[in-house]
Amino acid sequence: MWPTSEVRAPQVFLSFAGSDRVLAERLRHDLKKRDIKASVFPPGGNLVLDISKALTQSDYFVLLWSRATVDRPWVEAEWSAAFARELQERRSFLFIVRLDRTPLPALLAARHYLDAADHDWNGLVNELAALWVQDRSVGDPVLPAPHPVTTENGTDGRRNLVLYVRNCALSVAHVIAAPEELTGQQLEYLVHAELALPDVEEKFGGTVGMRFFYRLKNAHWTISDNPGKLADLHILDGGTIDLEVQVESFGPGGSSPVVTYRKGASTSLSPATNRSLINSAFSHLIPC
Repeated sequence: MWPTSEVRAPQVFLSFAGSDRVLAERLRHDLKKRDIKASVFPPGGNLVLDISKALTQSDYFVLLWSRATVDRPWVEAEWSAAFARELQERRSFLFIVRLDRTPLPALLAARHYLDAADHDWNGLVNELAALWVQDRSVGDPVLPAPHPVTTENGTDGRRNLVLYVRNCALSVAHVIAAPEELTGQQLEYLVHAELALPDVEEKFGGTVGMRFFYRLKNAHWTISDNPGKLADLHILDGGTIDLEVQVESFGPGGSSPVVTYRKGASTSLSPATNRSLINSAFSHLIPC
């Protein structure tokens, strides 16, 4: 996770084809002006060791994609390794900047990317830097939502907001995209769907289990069931909202009162059963 006292500048690994080195160097230079250290491999050297070291030491990975990168074995090896690390750690690690209109590989095509053809260069660099600053300011690991989402604006012209949905008890945050015209109640429905939040978790043939209820909050409001639009609720692009999980445990002796889930919170079930049910219900949301 990123401790709130973290002051070290993020380390970024840039992956690119040799003919795109000028743009890679430009990106490295522009990120440096924003206090972000980006690694660009010099020609030659031991690529296997260099790739391994860069992936181990980097906080983020940027793939510069163009017609020149297609079928380049080393570029493919780099982004494949980055993709595997993101899946393993279940956090945002691999970012894509498309330098031209060359289609992305099928494995990456559904991902959000920044398109240099549709951005002014400074705007593109600022957006990358802002994403990483926000990721680190949340204070917990930031993971993509389990369900693929797009941060592109809708075809009807509605603007999508990038939001960080954080649960302090689970020590994790997830990125989702939400149309700015949503109400608080609609946002709760969207978060429920995008994070695949469970309503019930059972064991031993349904004899014991937990029912789950959810509320969204921010510093100003309880968002759930609020008919106001997101802007009226002070929910802005890049904002962090808190997801509160409430649990009602049940077993042979009946149901317990509904309580807000916190680490170590007691219910009518044993601590071991509590942990087992929570882990089963939310394993898809928790970093490995």
